[in-house]
Amino acid sequence: MMKTIKFNEPFLAGNELKYLKDVFRQDHFYGNGKYTRLCAEFIRKKLSVENVLITDSCTSALEIAALLMRETGQEQEIILPSYTFSSTASAFARAGFKLVFAEIDPKTMMMDVRDVREKFTQNTAAVVVVHYGGYCAEVNEFRALCDANEVYLVEDAAQAFNCFLNNKALGTIGDFGCFSFHETKNVHAGLSGALIIKDNSFVNRATYIWERGTNRQDVLKGLANKYSWVEIGGSFYPTELQTAFLYAQLEALERNIEERKVIYDEYKIGLAPLKLAGVVYYPEFHVDYKSNYHAFFVVFNSESKADQVREFLRARNVHAYIGYIPLHSSPVGLKMGYEINSLPITEKYSKRVLRLPLHNKLTLTQVAGIVDLIKGCI
Repeated sequence: MMKTIKFNEPFLAGNELKYLKDVFRQDHFYGNGKYTRLCAEFIRKKLSVENVLITDSCTSALEIAALLMRETGQEQEIILPSYTFSSTASAFARAGFKLVFAEIDPKTMMMDVRDVREKFTQNTAAVVVVHYGGYCAEVNEFRALCDANEVYLVEDAAQAFNCFLNNKALGTIGDFGCFSFHETKNVHAGLSGALIIKDNSFVNRATYIWERGTNRQDVLKGLANKYSWVEIGGSFYPTELQTAFLYAQLEALERNIEERKVIYDEYKIGLAPLKLAGVVYYPEFHVDYKSNYHAFFVVFNSESKADQVREFLRARNVHAYIGYIPLHSSPVGLKMGYEINSLPITEKYSKRVLRLPLHNKLTLTQVAGIVDLIKGCI
């Protein structure tokens, strides 16, 4: 029987303990210190952006964006994919937005701009686009659509840190970009995230929200002499222990991607005959796109085939998983008035997705073995 192959194993860069020990020497643990600043500066330079807030999660980044866009007393809607993680929706639902779920394009498993266009109303405040698996949504088309309708564009780029389209970083094309540094992502802090803010006029408010709704940073800078509650905020930034760990990971970013690309390419070459035969499908990258190779997923030609292969792999100690259970047909989505057949394309294709193990500890021999198992099962 094959040795257990985990779906994910956390990446380690090498300097994590060194920087954690430095936090102890600094004697500053709670956050917003040396390593928080170093991480923010690294991301600013890497993504060529001006405004970065390091957060304790991508969920928190989304929640800050939602609070910034929320107009109290107004009926506001956001359009978002149902095929995404719950945080994408919860952040906006909690802030009081009505959620309008849109269909996916089965060729990408990401939101279909044509369906989004049909769902605009006078109450639409924002479109939330999700970049899935290291691939790029039709973000420029969404940007044009949002500009034409004078609404915000939010990029949930939880899986897309260090991805570039035409040399423009994903997460920087929208008005807000939200990243995840969760343990399951390419680089991580156990749990952390970041928020990119395009409009400078939002920065002060975003910082207040980030600082539990207070003007603490103004007081520290000498811009205010009283510490006060100025926004509805939260405890949204990580500890220095997390950002010290994250900084070590960020320094190894390019090595991380190079290693993952080799694994991704092995899957792509090995499964090409099944794609040619129409048994599975997986997207291709555009020539003007640089991926972070976060995931390798296949879409089978039937739900039963996807289940069969997943169970076959599991019986042989290979952990492969489905993508997302659509939010519109989840218990919360049904309470909101959606029905299972509200988004038939999403419902159909989400059941055919299988994400294969992809992490830096995976060997090419193991990848070849997984490919052989899939071929043998089919």
